Amino acid sequence: MEKHFTPNREENASIMTVHDVASYLRLSEAKVYRLAKEGSVPSFRLGKSWRFRRDLLDEWTKQETRQAPQDTG
Repeated sequence: MEKHFTPNREENASIMTVHDVASYLRLSEAKVYRLAKEGSVPSFRLGKSWRFRRDLLDEWTKQETRQAPQDTG
């Protein structure tokens, strides 16, 4: 079994990978890549890899929650 070295995997790490974001937002990694490529989620490229700032993701989720239609049921 191959071990994967992942430094700085703390719960509160400020820079996150696609894998981290997928776990954090409970999405598939494919969906996170798609959102990043579309520019729908705050992200940046570091070489060929996508990276995400946790504080910007938190703000983005707050904005998305506020914009979501309210259930008047």
